[in-house]
Amino acid sequence: MSGGEPTRLERLLHGVAGRAETDARSRAWLVAAVNAAFAAIALERRLGGHLLLELARAAAVRWGRARAHVLRTRLELDPSDMADLARVQDWEDRVFGVTGHWTERGRHRAVKCETACPFARTAARAPELCTDVVHALEEATFRELAPGYRLLPLQRLLSQGDDVCEFVHELGEPVTGASAER
Repeated sequence: MSGGEPTRLERLLHGVAGRAETDARSRAWLVAAVNAAFAAIALERRLGGHLLLELARAAAVRWGRARAHVLRTRLELDPSDMADLARVQDWEDRVFGVTGHWTERGRHRAVKCETACPFARTAARAPELCTDVVHALEEATFRELAPGYRLLPLQRLLSQGDDVCEFVHELGEPVTGASAER
């Protein structure tokens, strides 16, 4: 895992996320915990602060990198095929109770439109929760699986009043240099 061994809290969250895929109580607890964290970040942002947002983004990157290794094995992923890697987002959507559909799913590009999200209302108070934190989680997860991966900036968001959250995943040559550290 990039960034060291998981902490006790991270192991707990991984365990809950694993159970939340099929267990409604675990899913409800996880969604409530994330919404509470998002609400605190939104309040801090409204008051002009940014520390919690920065911490959440860093935690999302760390968790994304760590979960990538678990998901690679659990889902038996082919890191050279974006259509196959897209199953990570399907797993994640089951875990968090997000609904949506794929509008494109090919070897080098996949586009998912999520139509309902339990975090959209909370994230509406601080869109950076989606554009920065969720984006960082997805990008860290997928890039750990496939260095040539990139997630386009999130521009259509339920939290901003759009009818979907649109995730455009692309798989190409490995990213190098400063942009790889993002």
